[in-house]
Order: sequence, then structure tokens, then C-alpha cells
Amino acid sequence: MTGSTTTDLAEQLVSTWDQQGRDGFLLSAPDSADIATREAFDEQSGVHFRFRWMPHREIRGDVAELQRRGILNPNRDESKLFRDPRDPSGRHCFLCRDNIRECHPMERLVPVRLAGQDYLAGANFAWIERDHFTVMPVEHVDQEYSAHALEAMLDLHQQAGGKFRVLFNGPGAGATIPWHMHFQITTASMPIETIDPARTEHYPTMVHRFQANDQGQADAHEAASAWIGRDPENHTVNVLVATPDNQSQVFIFLRDKRRAKATNKGLVGGFEVAGDFVLSAPPEEAVFNSASAELAHSILSQVRPEA
Repeated sequence: MTGSTTTDLAEQLVSTWDQQGRDGFLLSAPDSADIATREAFDEQSGVHFRFRWMPHREIRGDVAELQRRGILNPNRDESKLFRDPRDPSGRHCFLCRDNIRECHPMERLVPVRLAGQDYLAGANFAWIERDHFTVMPVEHVDQEYSAHALEAMLDLHQQAGGKFRVLFNGPGAGATIPWHMHFQITTASMPIETIDPARTEHYPTMVHRFQANDQGQADAHEAASAWIGRDPENHTVNVLVATPDNQSQVFIFLRDKRRAKATNKGLVGGFEVAGDFVLSAPPEEAVFNSASAELAHSILSQVRPEA
């Protein structure tokens, strides 16, 4: 992807995602998906929290249906698949390029060079937002926050002309595949982007906001590293890079692995801490129907770490 303009990359990603919908690789085409949305305004933070009911996402666990659709190769050779020995479930790594080629032949991978390393962007077939990709390095490296991770997020955001939000889920903070580094990206805005910087202390979970310039990047990295360094075994982060009001920002959400889940939501990751609550399992429909600012506060306060 070296040499591409920012418009080229953003347009290529959007075009690829649309094509994957036409190919049938996405669980549901975005324009015909059975999605319901409710917003709840929070007077304390000034944020309009978003709750979405997306039952189509439950197909992601139906192996037979995935094979029937061709999303998952029914003739995959399990002996060829790399498995990280630390995975207690013995699953193959869903983000390794050779595994993707063997298991998901319909998936179109977009190569991109980020912070001096080779990455691949693949449409997330169980998408949460429009133009939702998972972006992973070609090398199988752990999902750990680092200076490179932040630099790569900012590089991707800049190369795509600020059109894509970039999310990082630390281990114990929503990352379901901690053995392979990855980001989530989407063109959809996140509710927290509208928060007044002076009101971040009123947000129900801990968040720090920085300008995405050289000094802001350094300050954001220092804040994340200092938090993790206080308790490396338990402390982790979510990170969001976005461009509210045409000004690139870095949001650092402080997390504690001992508070990874919340009642009525389960595992809480980057979308949720940014104010976007996705519900898809049948028992969660009642939660969606009770959407409110109070419910958002309840979920996020449960994962708020002790200062």
C-alpha cells in the first residue's frame, strides 16, 4: 500500500467492504440487515449513547450455516492450521494469513504498511458497524499495547484521511484473540466523540483525551504506559483514534482485567466503552428494549477501574 494516497486507501477499504457484502461474505448485507437502534442522551456527560439490536451476528457461531454460505470452507484442512499453544480452546488463529486463506477463501485481504510493518485488513463478517474491518499484522505477535501499536493506529487513521475510526482492545478489555495483534476499524462515528473535553470526568468509565499531534501522541502513550505499569498483571487499555470536528483525537480508556464484564452485556470492549452497545443474543433483546442513559452508566461503571 506504500505510495497510495489517503483517498486511495479509504476508497479501497470502503469498496472492498461493499464487495464483500455482494459476495455474501458478510453475515448480512448492511442495507438489508435487521437492525434496530435506540439512543439515550446522558445529561451528565452530554453523550448520546447508542444501543443496537443486531441478531444476525449470532450466525457467527453456527459452523454449519457458515459452511453452507461458503464463509467457512467446509473442506478446510485442519492439519494446515496454526494454533497458538496458549489458547485453552485449541482454536486455530483466526487472524493468521495462511489460516484465513484455508478457512475463508471468500475473504479479500487488503495489504497496508503501518509504522514500518506489514498489516492486512479483512472485512469482519460479523460486522458491528458499517465498513468494519479487522486489521492485523502479518506477523503473529501478541495483542499488547505498545508505542508501536499507537503509532500504527495513528498511521492507519492518517493514511485513510481520517475517515476510519481505529479501535484497540487490550487483553482483558474485549480482545477475544489475545494471541495475534489486531485493530478494529469503521467509518461509523463513536458516541464519545461528541463529548466536551471539560466533561470527560463525568463519563461513566475512565477516559483521557489527547490531540493526535506529536505531543498528544507522546502524552497518550505516557498515560497508557503509566497505567499498565502500575499493575502489569491486571491493568490494560482500550484505545480509540477518531476525528471529531475534523480534529484527530486519541481516547485512552483505562481498564482492569478483573472488571472485563458487566451485567446485561458480558464482555465489554472498545465499542462499548466508546458508547456503542451491540446486542445480538436472544436474552439481550430485553436489555435493548430497556435502553437508557442509566443502563449505559450501569454497564460502564461496572468496568470502571479503581483509581
